[in-house]
Amino acid sequence: MKKEKLTLPIFPLPIFLLPNGITRLRIFEPRYLKLVKIATKEKGFIILLQSQSSELSGIEWGSWVEIINFDQGEDGVLEIDVKCKSLVRVLSLVKKEEELQFCAVSEILHWSQEIEKTKFNALSASLEAVFENDEKLNDLYHDKPTNNTNWVVARWLELLPVKLEIKNSFVYDHTFQEAESFVQSIILKD
Repeated sequence: MKKEKLTLPIFPLPIFLLPNGITRLRIFEPRYLKLVKIATKEKGFIILLQSQSSELSGIEWGSWVEIINFDQGEDGVLEIDVKCKSLVRVLSLVKKEEELQFCAVSEILHWSQEIEKTKFNALSASLEAVFENDEKLNDLYHDKPTNNTNWVVARWLELLPVKLEIKNSFVYDHTFQEAESFVQSIILKD
């Protein structure tokens, strides 16, 4: 399902974030402070998955995020919590304004947005253990639907320390079942 075409500001980061995923960003560069201001007045912004060495050209998708919390770090730096509303297909880079780039995007449906209620399983239990042992991560997620297998697999894909290229393949190239098998092969290997 595709929706209307939007033009939103871009924040290129090496962060893989699927729908309903949450992350905290520290904002200190003037151009990204401006991005936050725009995002609060408009419809959010796009996190483009980008390694430190890659350029913006050739990027096909991004995470459309909304700001859900503002805070100030101990060092005075602005911290924002963002939640992924949806994945988007990047149609084109459309403009550059005061060192910020904007892109035209259209929303795409991803398997992680489907609600698949199942009984509590080993992946759910292991993810709950991660939340219990990581206070910062636990504080980001007020709602943890660990009985939704799609949500659990999506969170594991975000958290696993694997290459961004591998994670990227779970946006278009692989199904939910393949993603679940991949996560199980790492988390439940013993």
